[in-house]
Amino acid sequence: MPTENLNLRDINAADIESMQVLKDAASASIYGARASGGVILVQTKKAKTGQTKVEYSGSLAQSKVTQKPTLMNAEQYGTAMFRAYAYDEQVYGTPLNLPATYDFTWHRDADGRAVLDAVKPAEWLNADKTVRGSNTNWLDEILRPATMTEHQVTVSKGTDKSKSLFSLGYFNNEGTQIHTFFRKYSIRSNTEYSLINDRLKVGENLAISYLQYRDANELRWALINPPAVPVRDINGGWAGAAGFDDFTNPVRVLTDNKDNTNHFVKIIGNVFADLNIWKGISARTQFGIDYGNAYNRALDKEWSETGGRSSNGENYVGNTQSHSLSYVWTNTLAYNLNKGKHSFNAVGGIEYTRFVQEGFSARREGVYLEDRDFAHLGITTGDKYSLGSTADEYVYYSLFAKANYAFDQKYLLSATLRRDGSSLFGVNHRYAVFPAFSAGWRISQEKFMENLSFISDLKIRASWGANGSVQGLPRGYTSTPFTTDYFGTSYPIMGNETGPLLSGYRRTWLGNPDLRWETTKQTDLGIDFSLFNYRLNGSFDYYFKKTTDILVQTPYIAAMGEGGEPWINGAAMNNKGIEFELGYKDKTTYGLQYGVSANIGTYKTRIISIPENVINKYPGNGKEDNVVGKSPNILYGLVADGIFKTQEEVDNHAEQTGKAIGRIRYKDLDGNGKIEELNDRTYIGVLDPKLFGGITFDLGYHNFDLNVFFQGVFGNKVLNAWKYESDLWNISVPAHKNHPTRILGGWYFDNTNSDIPAISNSNQNAELRMSSYFVEDGSYLKLRNIELGYTLPKKYQRGQGCNT
Repeated sequence: MPTENLNLRDINAADIESMQVLKDAASASIYGARASGGVILVQTKKAKTGQTKVEYSGSLAQSKVTQKPTLMNAEQYGTAMFRAYAYDEQVYGTPLNLPATYDFTWHRDADGRAVLDAVKPAEWLNADKTVRGSNTNWLDEILRPATMTEHQVTVSKGTDKSKSLFSLGYFNNEGTQIHTFFRKYSIRSNTEYSLINDRLKVGENLAISYLQYRDANELRWALINPPAVPVRDINGGWAGAAGFDDFTNPVRVLTDNKDNTNHFVKIIGNVFADLNIWKGISARTQFGIDYGNAYNRALDKEWSETGGRSSNGENYVGNTQSHSLSYVWTNTLAYNLNKGKHSFNAVGGIEYTRFVQEGFSARREGVYLEDRDFAHLGITTGDKYSLGSTADEYVYYSLFAKANYAFDQKYLLSATLRRDGSSLFGVNHRYAVFPAFSAGWRISQEKFMENLSFISDLKIRASWGANGSVQGLPRGYTSTPFTTDYFGTSYPIMGNETGPLLSGYRRTWLGNPDLRWETTKQTDLGIDFSLFNYRLNGSFDYYFKKTTDILVQTPYIAAMGEGGEPWINGAAMNNKGIEFELGYKDKTTYGLQYGVSANIGTYKTRIISIPENVINKYPGNGKEDNVVGKSPNILYGLVADGIFKTQEEVDNHAEQTGKAIGRIRYKDLDGNGKIEELNDRTYIGVLDPKLFGGITFDLGYHNFDLNVFFQGVFGNKVLNAWKYESDLWNISVPAHKNHPTRILGGWYFDNTNSDIPAISNSNQNAELRMSSYFVEDGSYLKLRNIELGYTLPKKYQRGQGCNT
């Protein structure tokens, strides 16, 4: 059943028999608009004819956060804090007003510079002396080893006339943060019956999963909370960041919300009937549904962090619910003919898809008993509340036909034609036609190849196809809607100074009735080969893809007013690449089976045109330095040229606001003697890898098997956003954040050769700007999976035709 709303978490992994990725446009074109982002075919397990099986699979694993950043402890934090104030006094002339949250012992050297002798957190961080200065490792407070268990039981039976399979699954993953978890209960059933002398086949596939999860993530607060702040005050209450900026206690958040569980039900399935009408003519009808229901009721308790933030005496109950339903009805008529060396089959069909989603949210203050079993919206009494809702609906209607021809299994031809319609577009461009063609030649079947016995199979292939896309386009953007908004549009139009106000309307967005399909046309050339009695297998592919009329929402200036961002058909883009796969498998005379397979590839993406009104959606300066001719996956910013290490370097550099010793130096690219963002930014990194690939090793010996999989990308750049925290002191909110110990290696008067900026409370050099300082090599090789298995000997199987 085709669907685009499926998350693989909704399928029990033990139910999957195989997965296949369709890469070329010709093979994916039969799936229409949903195939624009690629097609993954997931084949679930079915019963085998002549077998009755009872299978159990289970696993137990443990996960743990490793390679955690080494954060400063309380003493190191105090040292960094002192350096910031001492640096700012010496460089910027800022008075040395040290904070009261630490006890500093210091003196001045012969040059009058402040020098730290000792530091420790103040005994009390608040005036009431209830929050004691501490040395808290916030990461250790919220992280834990997590156990993961999985169990599945599958019963299947197959005969010539019927096949049935039923499975039950349970999955539980304790989160690596306290009070988090993910549980999944799953049921799957499929049946198939042959009737009327095998002329009619009917069946169903049904999978139901129920998820419970608490996916809170308080990692950021644990990374930045000051270490001098304790988890609890001396009275056992929650402690706040007394004397520091506005921080949140992550242990409090995770604990207070431990009973607020999310629920999600997923039902996906279909029923079908295949009728063999007469001499190769058959008909099939299939109706499938994809239903999801998400629900949450959360009790936000009244809370207070001593010396810090609080809920101001308020508590809330909130409800959210959303359900979506997608159904697909497909009817096809097929013809199959095999005559001599000729093989021909064709299929034509109609497909109708409808997606509907509705949801609501409500939240109200005033719960007099903070018990989740009691706390519902109906018992709240407060005046503060909020309401919200969502809705979406769209329809696809498609006509399609596909024909395949083969002569002697050597010459292969295929053609597809599909006419797709979508309600997401206006009446002017609602429908579009997308053709596709492919051809193959199995050279190994030719007579002139008979003497080349080492070639088991050799085939070359070529294809061309077009696909339409509506990816990312919301419903309703072909028209201009307006909405009421009391708080945003109410106005005393009658001149009254008191009393109720009349609500007006505001524009939600600007419609575009001329929106049309985004179209991708792709050419593929490839070769498949097998050598040495199929022990060595491989393939080579080259593809060229051109996408036009890319759907994009335009940026707009504020002078246009609210809702001024229409969707349009914007840029055009080329993508080309090559992929190579190679595998070898064999076995020895003493029972060792081994195999190795690897794939490697590269690609290049280029924007070839951009309309003027969407140019600012892409990297560049919005003028002559734009992304045309480059990849859209690119970073744009200033070029960092190291650190000012001496005053002489500062004096000899171009005019740069805020420049000083220990600060980042930027390149003057246009040579005008000034650092200006408009003219001195450039392209500083491409996110696309130059090379990607993977390698898999398989070993089998008697009943044991081992699988090892490595995957990697090479030659790409990444934006290391963590360096904003690890290398820059408190120049972003909230102030007084903790940092990794790396920052202690920054430039200082006794460490002038450092390549890390000096610790400073000032942002005069504007170092939060995008620059190459934060761009790093993104290459990696990762061990993705290692799996050791053991298969029970056959002597433990009991019963004729029954496997356990």
